[in-house]
Amino acid sequence: MNTLEVMTNLNKVIPYFQAIFSADSHTIIGYEVLARIETDDGIVSLGPFFHDPTIPMEFSLEVDAFIHEKALEIILNNKENVLLFLNVNANYVMIDNGEGLLSRLLTFRERGLMLSKIVIELTEHNVNGDMLMVAALCQKIKALGVKIAIDDVGVGASNLDRIGMLEPDILKVDIHALKSNQQTTSYDGVLYSLSLLARKIGAELLFEGIENSDQFYYSWSKNARYYQGYFFSKPQGILIEKNILKERFKKDIYHFIELERKKYKLDYQLSHLLNEKLNSLTQSVPIDHNLDEWLYKIAVNLKEECFRIYITDKNGYQMTSNGMRVNEDWMLLPALKGRNWSWRPFFIENLIRMDEENKGILSDVYSDIETSESVRTFSFPIDHQLYLFIDIR
Repeated sequence: MNTLEVMTNLNKVIPYFQAIFSADSHTIIGYEVLARIETDDGIVSLGPFFHDPTIPMEFSLEVDAFIHEKALEIILNNKENVLLFLNVNANYVMIDNGEGLLSRLLTFRERGLMLSKIVIELTEHNVNGDMLMVAALCQKIKALGVKIAIDDVGVGASNLDRIGMLEPDILKVDIHALKSNQQTTSYDGVLYSLSLLARKIGAELLFEGIENSDQFYYSWSKNARYYQGYFFSKPQGILIEKNILKERFKKDIYHFIELERKKYKLDYQLSHLLNEKLNSLTQSVPIDHNLDEWLYKIAVNLKEECFRIYITDKNGYQMTSNGMRVNEDWMLLPALKGRNWSWRPFFIENLIRMDEENKGILSDVYSDIETSESVRTFSFPIDHQLYLFIDIR
């Protein structure tokens, strides 16, 4: 639809609601408001209208205010304890320093609406103005009891410092990048970082755009508390019943738990086998002053999945060459001898764990700096001074 058709038919603009589900209660905890318009051809999304940079700002603000008021009216008359997610364009709303938005919220509070039921969704990466002013507005909004959600986290030019400035309650992650179901290690790394960020700033993770069970499982495994997408519910003109998918959620999450248990059992079995193997090898091959020679004797007894091996001291300095598997043979490459690896994540913590538990530790899957392959590292205490590291494909 063109701009004129929208602006002259505001009476036909209506809110649609897409349900947001919770991992812990298995119920709907809120609804995102999406703008639709009634036409002769049926209900049409106004997404293109709001994303069209040629649409005058005043028109977008007018339609935004209209749809917000309609949605707020519905939630005011709804007795359920659910959240209402309202999308706000930070660039537009800052034209009047957010006064229009604040006035709208306060009007509904006077009419009896608990503002703790409202979530304002902002997209941080496309803010053109002063982030300090946006952060100040967020503080005013939060002071009313309203929650802040940052939309499309990890997309575009998202900046973790800018996200932190806004002190959000919820981080929304669009999972569309996983449509092909070909999750890359780098994408896993981004989501892991977002999970850590959410934990550090006290925010919850909400994954949106979920369209199948695999994406649901993936989101759940990345510590998402909330879920949204066509897999659960399409946007509708009504607030669907909170418990509509409770039993399905319970069944799906039980299945996810079983998958995780199997994965962790396999990890523990692999870790146990490697510990037994290396205990046997280190006892049968006495360590000598030439650590490179000793390393080579250990390497030739390892399975073909192991492709790199080296030794560090308790301070992280590499004491040997890198043992590298090339086809069926092992080569000693001295280039990294003497380097310090204590800066690596969890390095010192793992050394302490190995000393305290007196056994090796298997890492998570990560992207190797040199090869960009997805690898894992098994760390093994030779004694309290030397530690063996084996990289596994």
